[in-house]
Amino acid sequence: MPRVIISWEWEDAFSKFGFGDGDGWNGTHEVEGEIESLGYEVVTDTWGCHNYMIFDIKKDGKSILFPEDKEHGHNLDDWLPEVEQRIGDRDASAKDPRRRSLEPLGYEEPRLYLPDDIIKHLDSVFTDEWEEPYD
Repeated sequence: MPRVIISWEWEDAFSKFGFGDGDGWNGTHEVEGEIESLGYEVVTDTWGCHNYMIFDIKKDGKSILFPEDKEHGHNLDDWLPEVEQRIGDRDASAKDPRRRSLEPLGYEEPRLYLPDDIIKHLDSVFTDEWEEPYD
């Protein structure tokens, strides 16, 4: 049977340049559904013509990434203090004084800022054996 194989990583759903910078198939909806299966609400949107991606994740109506007074799509480097701490704990270069600041959403590595339960779940679902049926 003929098959089309597209190589991608779940991290693409959080990247401004993910999924070929928006020029091809986009699996953000797949990642969104898996995060929502954990009881979170996922906020997706387009970044201009670049990419359809995840912009925020909420739990019980509150963002787990950004202060609540943040306007959607603005100040994407204004992380919650606990997220800044998580990035610092996971990335030694975040403490390097030569690093000007933490990167904004779309540029920062999602493995540095996402909670462990989300990372563990996405790693367990999106393995090399994962397939999406063609409808």
